[in-house]
Amino acid sequence: MEQELLFRYFRGETSQEEEERILSWVEASPENRAEFRKAHLLFAGLALYAPAPASDTASPNPRRTLLRIARYAVRTAAAVIVAVGAAYLGKVVYHHSLTAREMSVSVPAGQRMQVTLADGTHVQLNAGTTLEYPVVFSSKSRRVKLSGEALFEVTHDPAHPFIVETFATEIQVLGTKFNVLADSGNGLFSTTLVEGRVKVTSRKDPAESIILQPNDRVVLEHGRLYKERVSDFDDLCWTEGLIHLKKMPFDELMAIFERAFDVRIEIERETMPQINVMSGEVRISDGVDYALHVVQLVSTGFTYTRDEKSNVIVIR
Repeated sequence: MEQELLFRYFRGETSQEEEERILSWVEASPENRAEFRKAHLLFAGLALYAPAPASDTASPNPRRTLLRIARYAVRTAAAVIVAVGAAYLGKVVYHHSLTAREMSVSVPAGQRMQVTLADGTHVQLNAGTTLEYPVVFSSKSRRVKLSGEALFEVTHDPAHPFIVETFATEIQVLGTKFNVLADSGNGLFSTTLVEGRVKVTSRKDPAESIILQPNDRVVLEHGRLYKERVSDFDDLCWTEGLIHLKKMPFDELMAIFERAFDVRIEIERETMPQINVMSGEVRISDGVDYALHVVQLVSTGFTYTRDEKSNVIVIR
């Protein structure tokens, strides 16, 4: 298959007849599918690493430039596919081979990330979060797996339900905006609906499901799902680099601090401090020491020490 034609296909510039020709060629053999993937990888590398146009009027040799960039793109293939795979491969119509390919994005502690999926769905990922998703969604549904916390803005597509798998539930939506916290290590799960409508189903008991309307939140307590109303969306302030302080268990707040500030916090107390504030925020960029000082002021009191070398904080 001509490389020029494949590149025009990746840019969405081919006619219907050319698209059918390409798809028929890809389906013809495993060798053609391998060539198709290599061409797309090269296309991604050219898009990302192409040099800026020269300032003089002399025209460069296109063939020589292409070969030079191609060699560079092959050497950087691993980085390129992670950086731009979702953006470009999401436009590829060939589902039979690409739907089986899984992408995984893991956000380090202390950082946040934004991802746009193949269908245009926008996902903001909080620190310590992992999102798994196919390069191209199947023809029946759009399914992803989440561990951590994320805010989803799902592209409306009633014919292809969007499903988020977590350790505790499956969340099915059509087109909506919602926040999910799925922390299997601490047994924490909650979903807060901002817009639209979602259905949350327990993985432990598929017969247990809850329909959410805007301003509804579902939480997991003692293995069961419970729905409650929320008057605000303060829990979503992490998308702005903030941590919301409210009456919550102290150890839960420290788990949030661990992910946000990339530290390990050990609590060496027989009883947990009580947080006595209904609303408040700390900015992540101000650092963990400032955040802990604020919590000291709004709680029943505690002391802490911090080892800079091991990055461990001990609460007493």
